[in-house]
Amino acid sequence: TMSSSNGIQKTDPMIRLVQIFSAKLVLEVFGGAGAIWGFSEALTLRTPDTIWFWRPCALFFGFVFYGKSVERLNAMVRLVQIFSAKLVLEVFGGAGAIWGFSEAVTLRNPDTVWFWRPCALTFGVIFFVRWLMQIQDYLVEVKYNETVDRLAAKAGETEELCCTTSDEELSENGLSYNSIRAA
Repeated sequence: TMSSSNGIQKTDPMIRLVQIFSAKLVLEVFGGAGAIWGFSEALTLRTPDTIWFWRPCALFFGFVFYGKSVERLNAMVRLVQIFSAKLVLEVFGGAGAIWGFSEAVTLRNPDTVWFWRPCALTFGVIFFVRWLMQIQDYLVEVKYNETVDRLAAKAGETEELCCTTSDEELSENGLSYNSIRAA
């Protein structure tokens, strides 16, 4: 850390880079692989007989998350990019976290699997519903932004307005956020 003139401690940029990279590595790469690994076991798909299949699957997802880019793409490609990651990390990871944590703290053992499997899968279902709602919100936002951009282009403006268009400007064109959402 470094001190600034106002007494606030600043972190060295190289240390900050390592902190960010290591957090992304653990949460996205290891998390993606671990989510597939834990969720496949919670669903009883991963057994001693199928471990040969699930190990490369988990590693594949880890590598996919390592190599994913966040460049600006068209809306549908971006939707798949964002929500495939969310499905693995949040839905599968949510169920896998309950499954793995219950084993790590020795609550889950062969005698208590009957209790922990439905618990883990219930969390998976809850996070799946949340995931579906996030997709719906994303699609509404994309449609809203496209409408605003189209209105801006119609008005002859060259700068992209995105979410800066007010409700009044939309209503002048017979639109509202709710009408766009309903369409």
